[in-house]
Formats: sequence, C-alpha cells, structure tokens
Amino acid sequence: MSVAIVLGTRPQIIKSAPVFKALERADIGCSIINTGQHYDYEMNRSLLVELNLPEPEVDLEIGAGTPNEQISKIISGLSAHFAKKKPGLAIVPGDTNSALAAGIACSKDAIPIAHLESGCRSNDFRMSEEVNRRVLDHISRVLLCPTRMSYRNLKSEHALAEVIENVGDTMYDSVLQCMGSILKSKAVQRCKVKEGGYAFMTLHRAEAVDDPKALASILSSVDSLGVPTLFSVHPRTQARIDQFKIRQPANISFIEPLPYFDALKLVKDSKFVITDSGGLQKEAFWFGKPTLIARDTTEWMEIVQAGAAFLVGTDRRRMAQGYRAIQRIDQDRFDKFPKIFGNGNASQKVVDVVAAYLLAAG
Repeated sequence: MSVAIVLGTRPQIIKSAPVFKALERADIGCSIINTGQHYDYEMNRSLLVELNLPEPEVDLEIGAGTPNEQISKIISGLSAHFAKKKPGLAIVPGDTNSALAAGIACSKDAIPIAHLESGCRSNDFRMSEEVNRRVLDHISRVLLCPTRMSYRNLKSEHALAEVIENVGDTMYDSVLQCMGSILKSKAVQRCKVKEGGYAFMTLHRAEAVDDPKALASILSSVDSLGVPTLFSVHPRTQARIDQFKIRQPANISFIEPLPYFDALKLVKDSKFVITDSGGLQKEAFWFGKPTLIARDTTEWMEIVQAGAAFLVGTDRRRMAQGYRAIQRIDQDRFDKFPKIFGNGNASQKVVDVVAAYLLAAG
C-alpha cells in the first residue's frame, strides 16, 4: 500500500522531509503532493530542492486567495487526483489550510489520515491554525504527537483515532540532519551582523500582520529595545507593511525570506529570537536561543514553562519586560531541561507506526 504526504507550506516541507527519507529507507512507497499554498519560490519550491526531496507527484498550484478559496481549491484538486491514484494512507503534517483541506478531502474519499504533529493546543480559537488542528485530529485514524503534552491533550479530548503515539518532533530531526549545511552557511557575514549581537525576527500570522495597529506596535516595540534586528519578511507581511505605510524602524533591517539553512544559521548565531511562528519557537529552543513570542498564546507551552520563551503579545511594555527576562536567563537551562521534543529519531518512529498500521489494515 502506498503512502502520500500532502504538504504545501514551508513548515510542512520541513516536518515532512525526514519522514519521506525514512519511508524510502524502509522501502515503503511514498509520493509527495504539493498544494502550493505557499507559492513564492523561496517559501516552497526552493525548500524542496534544499532538502533533497523529489518532484511532487502532483502540484495543485492553488496560489493566493482567501482561506475558504484555498481550502475549496485544495479539496477539489485532491479529489480529482485521488480519483486517478488513491493512496493507502495520507500523512498530513501541521495545522495549515492545506492540512485541513487535505484532511477533509481524504476523509471524503475514505483515505485513512495520519496527522503528523497532532495534539498541539493553544486554546485560542481566533487562530485558524487552532481550528484546523482540532478538526484534523478528530478525523484522523493515526495521531502522531510531538510531545507528552500533546499526547495528553488528545487523551483528555477522547480522540477516537485507532492509534495515538508520542513519536517526537520530526522538525527536530530535520535540524539535526541538516546541521552540517547549517554550520557552513555564510548568512551572518552576508547580513553584516556580529555573532550574538543581533535579534532574528519573523512575523506572518493574521492576528499580528493584518491589524495595522498590532503590526506597527510590534515593530516600534522591537525598535525601542535598541538591539539590531534582522527581520526576515514574509511576502504577505511585506504587503501589509506597504499597504499600511508603516515606516522601517531604525534598529530593524528588512531582509527577504531566506533559504532554510541560512535562516537557521541566523537563528543559531543570534542573541535572541522574536516571532509569532510556532516552528521558529522550537528551532530557537533547539539552538539555545530565548524567544519573545509576539502572541498571547502558544501551542508550545512546554518552552514557556521551561523559562526559555516569553509571551509578549504586541504590547511595548510586555516586550520590554520579556527582553529584561531574556537577559537574566541562565543558558544552562536549555541543556538541563528534558528532551521535550524527543531525541531526533521521530521520523523513524513515524515509519514504525505507519508500517504497523498498514500491515494491520491488510
């Protein structure tokens, strides 16, 4: 029985790369379906190349649109593809519109779903990702959790999946597997910053970038910290900055979205990270970098509870408080805290669970 991995955004590609390679090593037939939700080359196609993934079996190329338009196009596109070639199991990573749409399409076409990175909860229903992940968790047959907390969340919700396993985080696998390439990156030199002397920032969520007051407040708050900041600007965020006519603060340098290895090198060599991205919160933690989370909630409370990240929202006062807290952090806490996200072998555990499920399904 064949397996299809349905992805379409940068974080989904990162989560899926080590899983695809582990499936190949196990001689389990696997194809990639790309929805094209991230349609900018640097956010999608270049990453497939960088992580040595094959050409997708099909690329829906849905491009821009409202969430409902994107979801509708993905469902219809996947249904048309499944009518020609139906996998025995679909692995769906993350919590994007692509993930939700893939889950609905597979459910309607009677294709079992394995949700990779299941059980994460922010309990903030203003975020589309929170809705997406909850729906997907409750229509999936196999739930692959990245942490103990996510596993407990699913158990407390009485999820009806046939299999619920804490496998660890496959993004951590990606970071470890790519470490050699990350260390070779010359991004710090190209950006003309000094190791440990700058902050690295990303913003992309609707709650932050679609509200002109929130976006302007975050940028002015970061500027007021007085720390040179490299802001890797998502195309959608840049469009909002232009639309709202927000000036570029003096302490913030705008840079285009970076290749994966370059972005992680800048995280590794930074003083700290500012982000609303779930994935970057984890990557910063793995590199021992404290994080100011420009949100009021996070699905990765484990990092906050470890004292390695701080929820600061969009408020200048909270941002300043978070920055003061960062400066008091003992770097040893990153090493002393238990392996929250596993030991870097999550992708092999995913394959073991998937193989057992396929075998049982006949």
